Amino acid sequence: MASDREATIRRWMLETFSDGGIERFDHLHVDDIDPAWENPTTWVSAGLTAYGLALAIQRELSLDVMVALGFGLVDAQDTSGDVFETQEQFEKELDWSPPSLYLFKPGDQQHLSGTVLSDPLPKVLTSQLPAGTKSFLLRWVGEDGNHRRSVFVEA
Repeated sequence: MASDREATIRRWMLETFSDGGIERFDHLHVDDIDPAWENPTTWVSAGLTAYGLALAIQRELSLDVMVALGFGLVDAQDTSGDVFETQEQFEKELDWSPPSLYLFKPGDQQHLSGTVLSDPLPKVLTSQLPAGTKSFLLRWVGEDGNHRRSVFVEA
């Protein structure tokens, strides 16, 4: 199972790195890594697992990229739900889209331009991340006028 997941992530990383996928913001949803991760109740743990695998593969292949994990959140007008005290609270804020892996050029911070808060994740989740990993809450107004949110995790 883990080897299938690793193979899928490795293939995606190499393709994204070599064919311009970084510039296109190509991403890999966790449910495309493993069909067992289709259920939203698995998304947080699946995202953390996929992120850890991707970091290991990036180091193994010495790819000159930054690996990130993105969680889409439900739209929100106010900021009352922007800090997550528990994993359950964070999970309730996830939107309809499974978390995704992304690759960015080292030092590229453009994807974080909507950051309104650093380290919004609960300690129970940050404790599962590799040392030096940061999380960022992003907010922006979509073309439809809705207030979009997401959380990015990266080292």
